[in-house]
Amino acid sequence: MNLISSRGSTAWHLITTCHVSIRRTFRENAPLYFCAILFCGITLAVTKIYGLAFEASAGLFFLGMVAEFAFLGLSLLALFEFVGLIRSGFPDQPLTIMAKRMTARLTAQDRPGNIFHSMVALTPLMVSFAALKDQIPALHPFAWDKSFMEWDRVIGMGREPWEVLQPWLGHAWITASINFVYDGWFLLMFLVLFSQAFAAKGSALRLQFLLAFSFAWFIGGNVLAVAFSSAGPCFYGLLFPGHSPYTAQMAYLEAVSRSWPVWSVNVQHTLWNDYIAGHGRLGGISAMPSMHVTIAALMAIWGWRINRVIGLALTAFAVVILIGSIHLAWHYAVDGIAGITLAAIFWAMAGTVVRASERYMGRRRAVIPAALDSIRV
Repeated sequence: MNLISSRGSTAWHLITTCHVSIRRTFRENAPLYFCAILFCGITLAVTKIYGLAFEASAGLFFLGMVAEFAFLGLSLLALFEFVGLIRSGFPDQPLTIMAKRMTARLTAQDRPGNIFHSMVALTPLMVSFAALKDQIPALHPFAWDKSFMEWDRVIGMGREPWEVLQPWLGHAWITASINFVYDGWFLLMFLVLFSQAFAAKGSALRLQFLLAFSFAWFIGGNVLAVAFSSAGPCFYGLLFPGHSPYTAQMAYLEAVSRSWPVWSVNVQHTLWNDYIAGHGRLGGISAMPSMHVTIAALMAIWGWRINRVIGLALTAFAVVILIGSIHLAWHYAVDGIAGITLAAIFWAMAGTVVRASERYMGRRRAVIPAALDSIRV
């Protein structure tokens, strides 16, 4: 009976802790909810006005990735606790102790509230992003590729940027290494996102990153992607039959992928086949702006606010992503330049929202005690 009572008490304490944390952190996370409601509302309105289907397949694919990375994170946490138990002498009932320690970490301070609000606000935002991205060609057929190709030639002083990079990067092992880092973008993005979304304490920096992250995916990944609809160098020859300045580049990547793990080539084939079929697992095609570069630049800006080492590491990562986006034929150079510029703009916009929110919350905290004092008088 005591055991049952103890377990019931523990469960009730856990529920109460989570409930209090969720209530306490709502106002701090309110700007995320505002973005989610606004951006999802716009997405639904656009699909309704243009008579487009709201495809959730790509969004569900994204959610599946979130679940996989969350499971990976919990597994690493469990491994960390297990190693700690071994070092401490491996006491009796190790699984019970591990469960208690993991629960303590997951419910520490305001982590329950931050996890709840982040997932509730960001999940519909990413689903709506993926759904609208699927419809980019229907809203605005690819129209900017030739212009971006010509702009790139200006940047390369008469040559395409990939041609300028090829003498240094055109070696199989270098291409495979760049592709490995490029694909690692997903893992690093989720690590940084989870570190902020699931933080134990709220902070202006956390909210600024999450808001900038939201702005990037909707404004950059949807609004600007529709306005400057383009497919990218890897699809240029398929969109415009005849001479393509990227024919030699694609031939090189195809040749390397036969012997080395250059996964981008297979993904490009899958995306094009999905585009032709009108549906698919990976979602739509969009080059401008480069979201890989935009998010990598955002993470670099965030990193410099943490410390110099993290800032340098994430900046180096962003540089490799920028170079890789060109070398692997995913993007024009102007896509990456736009991505870096937008990252700085979105970071500044998010900072403005955070400061306004803090001023509003400060006034609320000042007004409520004054109101209570007047009632007492």
